[in-house]
Amino acid sequence: MEPGELRKIALLAELPDVRLEELARQGRELILEAGDYLFREGEEATFLSLLLEGELETTRTVGGDELPLIHHEPGGFLGAISLVTGGVYGGSTRSVGVSRLFLLEPEAFRALLVSEPAVFTAVMDVFVPVITNYTAIERDRDRLLSLGTLAAGLAHELNNPAAAAQRGASELRSAERHAQAALSQLAKSGLDSDGIGQLCTLTAEALAASEAEPRLDSLDRADREAELAAWLAERGAEGDNGAAELVDAGLDETWLERLLAVAPGEPGSVVAWVTSRLTSARIGRELEDSTGRISQLVQSVKQYSYLDQTSLQEVDVHEGLESTLAILGHKIAERGIEIVREYDRSVPRIDAHAAELNQVWTNLIDNAVAVANARVTIRTSQSVEFLSVEVEDDGAGVPPEIAERVFDAFFTTKEPGEGTGLGLDIARRIVARHHGDLRLKPVDTGACFQVLLPLAG
Repeated sequence: MEPGELRKIALLAELPDVRLEELARQGRELILEAGDYLFREGEEATFLSLLLEGELETTRTVGGDELPLIHHEPGGFLGAISLVTGGVYGGSTRSVGVSRLFLLEPEAFRALLVSEPAVFTAVMDVFVPVITNYTAIERDRDRLLSLGTLAAGLAHELNNPAAAAQRGASELRSAERHAQAALSQLAKSGLDSDGIGQLCTLTAEALAASEAEPRLDSLDRADREAELAAWLAERGAEGDNGAAELVDAGLDETWLERLLAVAPGEPGSVVAWVTSRLTSARIGRELEDSTGRISQLVQSVKQYSYLDQTSLQEVDVHEGLESTLAILGHKIAERGIEIVREYDRSVPRIDAHAAELNQVWTNLIDNAVAVANARVTIRTSQSVEFLSVEVEDDGAGVPPEIAERVFDAFFTTKEPGEGTGLGLDIARRIVARHHGDLRLKPVDTGACFQVLLPLAG
């Protein structure tokens, strides 16, 4: 390597010849063909790369997708950030065509930084915009992934009540047809006004009885249903005689004797009328529950995102925590995790950017649910100046050797592509913006992340 060629690198352009000659002896030349990798994401940083000829492309894998990060042209350098921070390469770099590089040993590069102020300044000038761009790409991707999680969770949570409402609507149409048929048959049989009056009275009694809680467990209920169906069949009310609805309403043979006496010649019709009314009432309650659940989920999403509200407002942290738990409900259910709430409801509302705090709760709770064995505890409390929110899991905990790095940008214990390494970093920045602190609190088992937010100001 001719020392003069190193002057093509902007980083080294102002160095004296003697220093360039020294650097030329401390490195080696490398030729890459099109598609060859210079280094891969996650590998330990082992050299500073100076691009003499050709083009390179750096990408990073996030959420399974390979995202373009930086395009390198002749005169540039790569790997300085990883060498300065002592970390691994944050992306993968490969050659676009044939490229020629000079690789400088780490010790020589660090000595260069210390001895040459111009080189140090040049590296820092690149360091800041690269990290800013790097973080912005990851943060946007992280937000998109969070949005995907939100959408998937909402769809999952909405599925059950929506399906129940659809099923109920179909059953309701069937119940109304049975009621109409029964009423028509009773009219044909010549049921007089007194009989209709008695039937209405008994129907009202049955509906009132059905409002009570179920009286039997599933096994006893099945036995009682079979017993009552046989009793009704013996008295001429055969087929689908609605025994299940009658059992759920707590109606016995004594009450049914009164009902059958209204129209002795039409036992099937009077029973069908009452059971169809009981079915309609039950479906009405189910529809109310299902649509109420849907409304609650929509409200949770609205609170989670704080739609149509100003950015800074008075916030009850419990509302944010509960809306976040609702959004993550499917993940919690899939893992069978118990959520223990230890809330101090006396803590005051605080001024905050509500949607940003919900992003903090999402990161902390989602992480805790992912590593917990059986339980995640969420507690709130207050001191003289701060409101405290703690999210604690009963998992394996954070090893001491990485405890100091969990909040570092891009640090993750997950495999490349599975985690951005920005969740806790973003959460800590959000909390800092609120003049608070996010810390890892020592506990005997598992891990506990504590958020401290000022009560005033």
